[in-house]
Amino acid sequence: MGEIVEVDLTQLRTVANRVMDAAEQIAQMRWPALDPDVLQGSAVGNIAAPVLVAAKLTDVVANMRGWAVAAHMSADAFDRAERRNGQRFGAK
Repeated sequence: MGEIVEVDLTQLRTVANRVMDAAEQIAQMRWPALDPDVLQGSAVGNIAAPVLVAAKLTDVVANMRGWAVAAHMSADAFDRAERRNGQRFGAK
C-alpha cells in the first residue's frame, strides 16, 4: 500500500471520448432482419438471431457509454483531488 499512482487525465479523457464515439456509431447501425412472410415454410423463417444480436448490442452500447461516463467522472475527481491536495500541501 501507499503506492503513488499517476494518471494521464488528458489521455483518459481522450480514450473515454473515443469509446463514447464508438458506442454512438454502433448504436446507429441498423441490422438486417429476416421477413418471416417471405420465408414462410423455410427453416430460417422464424429465426430470432437479428433480434438477439440487436439486444446484445444494445447492452454493449450501454456498457460502453457507462464506462466512458465513469472514466470522465474519475478524471474530474482526480483533477479536484489534485487541486485540493496541491493547495493543502503546497504546489511543487
